[in-house]
Amino acid sequence: MSSVTHAPSPFPPSSVTPLKKPTQVKFFRPGQMALFAKLAVYPPLSQVTVVSPTRGKFNFTVILESSKSLPERPWEVSIWYDYGSYTGTKSPWQALDLKPVDHTPAVLHDDTESSNYRYTFSGDLDSPYTSPDRTYKGRRVPFTVRYRIDADTEWSWAYHNFGTRDGELVLQPPIDPNFLGAYPVEISEGWTIRKTPSEAPAARLYTIESAHPIPTPKEGNAKLESLVLGRVTQVCRWFALVRIWEPWWAPRHGETQLRLSEPAILLSFLRSDGLHVVLLAINGVDESLTQFKSTDNGEIVVEARNDSGKDRKFKVMAASAWKFEVANAAVMYEARKLVRQTTAYNQLVEQLEQLPKDIRAESVDSDTVLVNYSKATDDPTFTPQWLESWYDSLGYCTWNSLGQDLNTEKIMAGLDSLAKNKIHISTLVIDDNWQSLSGKQGETSQIERGWTAFEANPIGFPDGLKAAVSKIRETHPAIRDIAVWHALNGYWGGISPDGEIAKNYKTVEVNYHEGSNLGNRKLAVHPDDIHRLYDDFYRFLSNAGVTGVKTDVQFSLDLLADTKDRNSFTNTYQSAWTQAHLRHLSGRAISCMSMVPQILYHSFLPTTTPRIMLRNSDDFFPDVPTSHAWHVFANGHNALFTQHLNILPDWDMFQSDHPYSGFHAAARCLSGGPIYITDTPGKHDVNLINQMTAINPRGQTVILRPSTVGKTMGVYDKYDERGIFKLGVYDGKTDVGTGFLGVFNIAESEISFILPITKFPGVNAPESTADDSGVSRKKWIVRSHMSQRITSPIHPSDPIRPDSLLQCTLPIRGYDVWTALPVHTFHLSSSSTVDVALLGLLGKFTGACAIIESSFNLAESETDIDAQSGSRLKIHVQLKALGVFGIWLSDAESSSRKVDDMMVMILGKPVPPHVVKLSSSNVPRGSGVLEIDVEAAWNEMDLEPGWSNEFGIDVYLK
Repeated sequence: MSSVTHAPSPFPPSSVTPLKKPTQVKFFRPGQMALFAKLAVYPPLSQVTVVSPTRGKFNFTVILESSKSLPERPWEVSIWYDYGSYTGTKSPWQALDLKPVDHTPAVLHDDTESSNYRYTFSGDLDSPYTSPDRTYKGRRVPFTVRYRIDADTEWSWAYHNFGTRDGELVLQPPIDPNFLGAYPVEISEGWTIRKTPSEAPAARLYTIESAHPIPTPKEGNAKLESLVLGRVTQVCRWFALVRIWEPWWAPRHGETQLRLSEPAILLSFLRSDGLHVVLLAINGVDESLTQFKSTDNGEIVVEARNDSGKDRKFKVMAASAWKFEVANAAVMYEARKLVRQTTAYNQLVEQLEQLPKDIRAESVDSDTVLVNYSKATDDPTFTPQWLESWYDSLGYCTWNSLGQDLNTEKIMAGLDSLAKNKIHISTLVIDDNWQSLSGKQGETSQIERGWTAFEANPIGFPDGLKAAVSKIRETHPAIRDIAVWHALNGYWGGISPDGEIAKNYKTVEVNYHEGSNLGNRKLAVHPDDIHRLYDDFYRFLSNAGVTGVKTDVQFSLDLLADTKDRNSFTNTYQSAWTQAHLRHLSGRAISCMSMVPQILYHSFLPTTTPRIMLRNSDDFFPDVPTSHAWHVFANGHNALFTQHLNILPDWDMFQSDHPYSGFHAAARCLSGGPIYITDTPGKHDVNLINQMTAINPRGQTVILRPSTVGKTMGVYDKYDERGIFKLGVYDGKTDVGTGFLGVFNIAESEISFILPITKFPGVNAPESTADDSGVSRKKWIVRSHMSQRITSPIHPSDPIRPDSLLQCTLPIRGYDVWTALPVHTFHLSSSSTVDVALLGLLGKFTGACAIIESSFNLAESETDIDAQSGSRLKIHVQLKALGVFGIWLSDAESSSRKVDDMMVMILGKPVPPHVVKLSSSNVPRGSGVLEIDVEAAWNEMDLEPGWSNEFGIDVYLK
């Protein structure tokens, strides 16, 4: 262990110390120098860091920066930590003195013009779990950082100078990972708990039910009833997904005591021993609504409403595991299983089976052809279409861009502005107010206007919807999908009693909860006729050339005040809508304002239908500056739940010409869902849009969407800590795919930080460790999108080592997207070893997502433990988009590595030599990037893609 000392007074001296270097300012105050310094710490302050079980040393690293306008001093840094908690004794806090080191975390921001001195300090703590023969409990260890300019001055403290709170280590004990202890929840009287087989093997799953049924009134409407469940003990941090209002969810965080101001659906607790306990309210089963509240003293309360008219019990699932994702998966898998056993689910399956056999009615990958041959021959969607054209196209939405006073001319002007700026969208969403409605635009409130007819409103669309769609397609043939907005119940104000719809379909008046956003009483299509209405409406849309829908206001089902209406409307409306968009629109649907438990569990937990898009959070508010960081933060946390649904998360539209445009763009690229812009005509950032998109071999604009869903990498990180939000996503197959990590500054000042490479999805040291050293034999390089810097190969380690850390400084509103790329090592001859990493398309936020698959082949190959050997290496890559393709080579600057000695082929044909070059910018010494301008070669060689949406590149190295 490094030397341990007690801390003197943290207050700086008042004396002035004369400066020794005459070339700089004559006097300086040590306290002032300390105040002006910048610190980056790993493990971080303010947040909690879970340390996986280890008996090895644990490292602290601090980077201190001081302005070159001030003198260079022999700074000292130490970690001040709770030694008693660390050792399991009653000892006082002590200091771990860190030592200056030459090796430093890889810097990923552009610091070429930095005006600061930069010092790295590092030190190790021995594990408190020293004896292999003893059983230890997990430990929670608070710590902070103190520092000073030299040994003769007083210590300054991170909290006193910067207001930075203590960090916390949660040390998981080195025990059998299958040992998860007793029941994770101390339950109150009136509950039963039983172990349940878990589909997540490393989790222990429990079913918790009340001993007695949910109270129901003998007459009148069911209401929410409450029962105190109990509490999770030893809580260090907690996280909840709450219903901020009926249609939307958002994250909430806390420390030792649970305190909910809104009802929650998912709760997660990090205990001080490192165990994660996740609780899920069960919905979508037996016509009941279940959610969590809390008492004033932090106990968990279960709220439930029984709409079935039969005896139903309060019911929740709980799971414990040493990793959050494992416990979370355990409760979500069980919820899906329970939904599949319900009568409502089986009725939905029976209804879907009655659809024509040529309509695929299961979850399919985005490269699966989905076509409905029963449509009329004049239907523009008759020809087979790849779902990629819907999932992966760049979209344009009229909502923020053109407003509610919508008409054909405004839509055409918006599209013309995009085309003029060479922004080629593939999907158009015609948002609110194209419909025929009662009342008058600009005078009648939205919630007072009702839907009157299928046809578009005659003022804005005098020639009808079909004519408008035809004009759009004729003028902008690159647009493949045109979707229109409508409310699930017709419009915000429901159905107009004076329109064609009310005359042609059975209607009924429904009551909404008093004080609801939609008013109190509205006219709705009766559940007995809703299947016919949706079938007719979507047939009308399809015949008009519309290929998709955005179905909004779905939370209206949750506002129904009468129990009988909730029973008859909820599942019937959802089933009618699902069948209609499958039958007529091939599943091209966006579900909006539908984060209602009854909808999410019933419609989106099962995988019976193709994946549709689900709005993942509240709206993008362009004119609310404080909303933008929160929007990204909330979406990343909501994804912890929605990742388990049969959906693609829609993070909402945004504007490319906006102070936070890059912030939003980076987040959308990592979301795993669609990307829509809503630019005001004439206001576009074409460069930013080009970073989000690429051109596929057919000349169409596509987004480079990861194969999984983006989500927060800091489950328990609180928004009010105002640090770095970390958004991670993985693309590709296990072990050979790519990890992405978005870093977003949600603070109100510049921030410097350090992260380990194991923060990337798919980069896991423990699972890939080959020996007792805790260091993986696998290695990755990391590339920054913003600075274009590439690190040297990094071997992940557990415990964390300084050489597996990454450091960055982000300004206000700053962001970056880092890509962790697996490195492959080959022996090309007896004396030549080369490391290779495939970077993907350069200049794109998620350029590696353009890679569909890759392979490496060696002539005269022999394989040993660490590398493959041969005389010539063939790299084959299948790409789905054009651009500049990059390959990192560790020996790019060696005398034996020349472009003239390489062969590059596309579709089996050699490319022109001038499209291939080696670049040595922003790379480790001796290495470089082989850049292949695939798009230029494709156009110059006049290549054709054939039947496929992808193409192959072959690169030969000697």
